[in-house]
This record gives sequence, structure tokens and C-alpha cells, in this order.
Amino acid sequence: MTLKDFESQIDSKIQQRGKEYFQDGNVEFIEEMKKNIWAADVIGTDDYQIEIQLGSKGEIKKHKCNCPYDYGAICKHVVAVLYAIIEQKTINITSQKTTNSKKVTFDKMLQMITLQEYQDFIKHYSVINKNFKDEFELYFAEKNPSFNVEKKYSVLIKKTIRSHTSRGFIDYHASNKLGKELQKYVDSSDQFFSKKNYRDAFVLCKVLIREICPVFDYCDDSNGYVAECADQAIDSLSELTRVNVSIEFKEQIAKFIKEELQNSIYFNYGNFGYNLTAQYADISIAIHKTNDFMEFINDKIERSKNNDYDKKFFIQQKILFLKEIGQEEQAQQLVQQNLEVSEIRTIEINRLIEQKEYGQAKILLAEGIKIAEKKNHSGTVAQWERELLRIAVLENDIVLIRFFSKKFAIYNGLSLPYYNQWKNTFSTEEWKEIIEKEIDAIIDKVNQASKKYVLYDFRRLNSTLLYNLAPIYVQENYLDRLFELVQKEQNLDNILTYFSNLKNQYSIEIIELLVPLFEKQGEHSEGRSQYKYLSQKMQFIINDLPESKEKILAVAQKLKAKYPRRPAMIEELEKLF
Repeated sequence: MTLKDFESQIDSKIQQRGKEYFQDGNVEFIEEMKKNIWAADVIGTDDYQIEIQLGSKGEIKKHKCNCPYDYGAICKHVVAVLYAIIEQKTINITSQKTTNSKKVTFDKMLQMITLQEYQDFIKHYSVINKNFKDEFELYFAEKNPSFNVEKKYSVLIKKTIRSHTSRGFIDYHASNKLGKELQKYVDSSDQFFSKKNYRDAFVLCKVLIREICPVFDYCDDSNGYVAECADQAIDSLSELTRVNVSIEFKEQIAKFIKEELQNSIYFNYGNFGYNLTAQYADISIAIHKTNDFMEFINDKIERSKNNDYDKKFFIQQKILFLKEIGQEEQAQQLVQQNLEVSEIRTIEINRLIEQKEYGQAKILLAEGIKIAEKKNHSGTVAQWERELLRIAVLENDIVLIRFFSKKFAIYNGLSLPYYNQWKNTFSTEEWKEIIEKEIDAIIDKVNQASKKYVLYDFRRLNSTLLYNLAPIYVQENYLDRLFELVQKEQNLDNILTYFSNLKNQYSIEIIELLVPLFEKQGEHSEGRSQYKYLSQKMQFIINDLPESKEKILAVAQKLKAKYPRRPAMIEELEKLF
């Protein structure tokens, strides 16, 4: 495909949409970065970056766009840029005909400009472009100690947020763009940090944290781009507390964090407030102002009486802080007063286990299980039972090890570590009998469950048996039994899950199973992602079992012939050939 003939070689709808994008001026920027390598920005639903590599005769060697269009296919944004390249080349040819001078590169032009010309341009451009003036002043802020960096960044970031807000709300697409804009400021903070310009790094982190976190009250940040910027700013602030700076500087950071944590907005979304609280604890120790943190945390505990989650968090932080500053007795008293909180009970159980007070630990665990069962917190029950297993191992209690390791081995699908832990408590002969009983019990349980439903599908029964038994058959190398279940399976993915286990012993049979299922999958597939998935799976089997190639390609050919109006399917299947 070349610049001369690409129009006739791509989908007509894509060609037309790309041409419209070009004609409407959506190609905002285009430049030949190196010989035959072009970069461009195209405005669409979002702002997209395109790169195109051409050959010496105009061949389109590579094209890349960061839009969500399926990989491998040419999108309307790339097409728009191709038209822009043709236009640019035409302009260049015309320009060359009207002048005999050699082309001056951008770098060479910079070298030709005098200092006075630079200064004149900067003065002129600062007047007509406010953004340039702001960025210029911030870039060279360290040259001017009186320049108010914090105020300037605050104005710019507020302006950035407003520019993506419509009718008091930032929708999903706008939040994508906002996240990218804010990331530039995060990167600037990192640059300050790398230059050891900790003053401006701190200032920018402060502004980012202060301005971004309130945004979530009116922003659809489903993709997390905006939240990521806030998280990065908080992480950078944490890094600042660990570098070699003065106590006075760290006191400024501590004061900022304490003031910001008075605002409940930090605890309404994400982990911003919780991360800042942990940072405040660390820096309070570093600057020897532990009383300030104790006053702060006690106030937080008092204010969060009606919020169980926050109350648990602040009590836990207080316990950790007391331990950190060596007040073990007070920490222990607080633990005993709050054992109903599972996280705090965990702290006490770990302490008892470390001190080998297993009996007392088991009492706390038994109480914890009762509390969790009353609240229907099955996850917490499982957590405490795993701790009981941990103690059983330390005490070499074989009965309890078998009971709990078996439970967790088949708790929700097979867990190999627990399975091996269970298995290792038996001799080889004992295990054969134990696992056969377990297999019989699983089959009986699944069959009994299926009888409750009059219209229970046989295929569903087989899939349930496969889900529960196949992992055990794999571990015990019962390949004959595994294949017996796989043979009855109609779900392509379920069969492919155990392909590697069976391919050596049952290669011919597996091919016979897969070929009709590939055809069925092709018939029911919709959209490029599904066609691509099918093609990849077919290629995977061909690579692993070359003898399957002829039959799989025959299926691909059949699907191509059957669905001539599915160009995306044909394109993906064509890769197999």
C-alpha cells in the first residue's frame, strides 16, 4: 500500500471518514520528524497521536495510532494523516521549485538566531500567548526567588480543571483529557525532584493535591486517570519527607498535611486521606512532634464515631504509632479495648503467635470466628481459619492440618499449595484411598445438586464436573479420566484450558474435538476482538500440533467463504495463511 493507491485498498467507509477528518481540519499538527517518519495530532472523540513510516517510494511501511480502534487495522485518523502527508509533500515540492536555497532544519535555525532576537521573540510571544508566558516563568522560576510559584500553579491548574468542566460536571471523555493535562504537572514535579529543587517540587505537589481531590465530587473518573495524578502527587510528597532536607522544611510539609486532613473530602474518594495520615505519622516522628500527631489522631477517632470504617482505620493508626514511638503498654491497652475490629485482632494474634502463646491465640481466633459468623462475613471466617491452620503447622497438629488444608485446597477451585499440604500428611498408599473417596464425594455432590433442577442440562453437569475434578486429575496425572470429561465438553475455552495436559497422549482426538468447535465459534463470533481471539487460538493449536494445520486452515477457508461480508473476520483469519 502506498500514498498513491491506499484509497483503493482500505475499507471505503474508513477512507471516506478519514478524508472528511482531513478536509474538516482535524489534523491539528503534522511534521516529518526524520526522513520518511511522520508524526501528527488528530482531534476526534479524544486527541490522538499518529506515527507513520514511509518507504523511499511512498510505501506505507508502518502506521500507529493510540485510538481504541482494533490493532492491525487502519483507522480514520491514520487515513486523515495520509491525506495531510500528501498535501505537505505537494507544498514542499512547490516550495522547492520557487527557491534554490537548501532546507534549514529547526535545530539549525535556532543556532542562527541571536540573543537579542530570542529576547525580542519571547517578549512578543508572551504578549500574544498567555500560556507561553506562564510556562516560561515557571520553567525559569528558580531564577526569580520573588516569583510566587504556588499562586501561579494554582491558577493554571484551576484553569485546566475548568476548561474540562461543562455545566458543573466533568464527564468520562473530559476526565481522560483532564488526566493527561494534569499528568504534565505531575511530570514537572518529578523534574523538580530530579534536579533536587525540592522547594518547587513541594509547592507543585501541594497545589496538585489541594486542587485535584475536590474534583471527584463532580467528575466521572471511571478510568482513574485523574485519581492517578493525585496518588502520584501524594507519593512524591512522601518522597520529600525522606530526602536530606532541613527540619524546618519537613515541618512545612507536616503543617500542610495536617491542615489538609481537616478537610473530609480526602476521605470520601480513594485512599488519599488514609495515605496522607500515614505520611503525617511518619513525619511527626521525624521532626520529634509526636504529641501533635497524638492530638490529631485522637480528634479523628472522636469525630469518626458514626463511621465504622474511618474509626477502625484511625484506631489502627494510633496503635501502630504508639508501637513506633515505643509506647508498647498503651498500644496493648488500645488493642485489648478494640478486639472486635478484625484488623486489630490480627495485630494481637500475630503478637501471641510470635511469643508462642498458641493457646491464647486460638481462643482469640475462635471468638473472632463467632463474631464473623454472626455478621455473615465469610471472608473473615476464612481468614481466621487460615490462622488456625498456621498454628496447627507450628504445633504439628496433623488432624487440624488435614482438616483445614483440605478445606482450603478445594475451597473455591483447587489451591495447589493447600492441596500439596493436605496430600503431604499421608503416605502414598493412604493418599490413593483418600483422594479416590474425595473424587467420589465430589461426583456424588454434583449429581445430587443436578437432581434439584428438572431441566438441568447434561452439558452443564459435565462442565461442573470438569471444573471440580479436572484440577485434581491433572495433579494426580489421571489423564484418561480428564480426557473422558473433556471429550464431552462443548465449550471451546474449557477444552483449551487442558489442551497442554492432553496434547501428547491424545493429539488426534483433541484435533477432532477442536475443529468443529472452531467452526462453531466462528459462526457465533461478532466484532474484530472475537475474530482476533479465534484466529489466535487456531494459530496456537497449529503451532503446538503442526499436524492440525490442514484441518484448521480448511475451517478458516470455509468461514471466509461463508461470510464474505465480514471483512474483519477475513482479515484476522487471513493471518493464519
